[in-house]
Amino acid sequence: MQRQFTATAYVVEGERVLLLPHPKLGKWLPPGGHMEENETPPECAVREVLEETGLVVEIVPQENVWVERWNAVSLARPYLCLLENIPAHGSMPEHQHIDMIYLAKPIGGKLQGEAKWFCWEEVSKLEDDVEIFAETKITIHHILKNYV
Repeated sequence: MQRQFTATAYVVEGERVLLLPHPKLGKWLPPGGHMEENETPPECAVREVLEETGLVVEIVPQENVWVERWNAVSLARPYLCLLENIPAHGSMPEHQHIDMIYLAKPIGGKLQGEAKWFCWEEVSKLEDDVEIFAETKITIHHILKNYV
């Protein structure tokens, strides 16, 4: 099965997380998408947030150690990595996403499009695997419980 690299960012402000309706899946998801050639995962996550929401964000560090040397430089470590099964759609066959998932906070820009801020009470009322994927809800609960 083909695997594609993607990056996602859970953007958190106060006790709220930013989600947008996915056009194909009809579920609330955080912004994210496919990595472009020569793009690092954190660069992809930041770019996708800007393209999909109009917000400029910075990645919240999740590091054990940070290296800045002439021959090696740390990249922001993901908050979570998932191997996601993507069903066939149109001419695209079933495949998998290797998703590097980051925690981010807004630092500029202006919210646009259909993106919406959700508190935990609103997220918890969304129906699992109908309005939101269960793993998305699990991740949001962990983030809001541990990082707010």
